[in-house]
Amino acid sequence: MGAAPGEDGLNGLFDASPDRGVRTSAAAELAFLAGLVAIFTAPFTAVRAVSVIAGVVALVFVLFGMAATSRANVAGRALVPAGLFLALASLVMVGMGYAGYDTAFGDGVVPTLAEWLDTLDSWLRLP
Repeated sequence: MGAAPGEDGLNGLFDASPDRGVRTSAAAELAFLAGLVAIFTAPFTAVRAVSVIAGVVALVFVLFGMAATSRANVAGRALVPAGLFLALASLVMVGMGYAGYDTAFGDGVVPTLAEWLDTLDSWLRLP
């Protein structure tokens, strides 16, 4: 009970185990990543176009990701709804910004981020 078969030991057990060949859907991963780009750029006025483009790209990849992850040997079922939520949330934020609501709460942070990057640049002495 629990003894390794033969002289191979643990390697023999791994070789004897069935390989299901599970892979993660690239479309699901890209949907999630594009959704992240969309939601992280939505609070800034200067890059609203990037947010809209990334949101639309995420929605396209969500469709392909749903089709791909419906198969049994394809993983990534949690990435698809996460990408969908992020894409829709960013598109709603941008839409509210164009409708006249102030959703650009990230614009006040830009000078601080620029100062931090200048400080980092002076520390690292990048050319």
